[in-house]
Amino acid sequence: MSKIVDKNENDGIIDDLKLLGLGEKEVGVYMALLRLGEVGSSKIVKKTGLHGQFVYNALDSLEQKNLVGHVIKHGRKKFSAKNPRVLERLAEHQKRIAQGVAEKLNRLMVLPQEQEYEVFQGKESYITHEFELLEKAEEESELLIIGGSGDEFFKNMGEEIKQYEKLRIRKKIKVRYIGSQDQLEYLANNVKNRQLFEYKILPGLFTGMVNTNVWANAIGFNMFGEPVTSFIIYNPVLAGSYKQFFETLWKLAKK
Repeated sequence: MSKIVDKNENDGIIDDLKLLGLGEKEVGVYMALLRLGEVGSSKIVKKTGLHGQFVYNALDSLEQKNLVGHVIKHGRKKFSAKNPRVLERLAEHQKRIAQGVAEKLNRLMVLPQEQEYEVFQGKESYITHEFELLEKAEEESELLIIGGSGDEFFKNMGEEIKQYEKLRIRKKIKVRYIGSQDQLEYLANNVKNRQLFEYKILPGLFTGMVNTNVWANAIGFNMFGEPVTSFIIYNPVLAGSYKQFFETLWKLAKK
């Protein structure tokens, strides 16, 4: 097998591990341990080229995910990677969490009987569904956004954001965004760089890593964690109610 093939395969594995919710440094440490076997942290630092603190943090996180274990030998910790099959259980666990959150939100909102909801997890699923929502939206309609970490949207969309914006502008779909004071610089840059984009700041609004997207017939809750998870409710009546809520906040917010 050529080095080029080896590199492509390795990059593919790294990307897949990230989709399963591992951070970049976690992936580096886990891949190193798979090759090194049972070793101390100093050898992991040397193999990965990461700062020692980053390695310790990644090891702690990987142990919590049950992907890495350790033993004490001669007073020193020796780490080793666990069977990669553990990743299957990790993915199932994440899926159950997302489904549980969706069900709880469903009950809290006292939703009408006739409706549909879906849960999308992972970057690829998230991107695909963002395009589906945009494609289904009527021309000259609006996307209303409340809070959230807007730069996470761009990070997850990656290069696909160019095609997304091209389609949005072609359909003349306007974005109105209500953000917090700490998003001011990000939102101001959006006005400069994105067409059909308008924002206001709501004092005291806490955004965190979750935002609410309101379309004409659907509401989306995007949770920008690892992995990104999107919970969508398809219900035009409920979407209309959220639009009224948005308009109330819009009047209270400041430019």
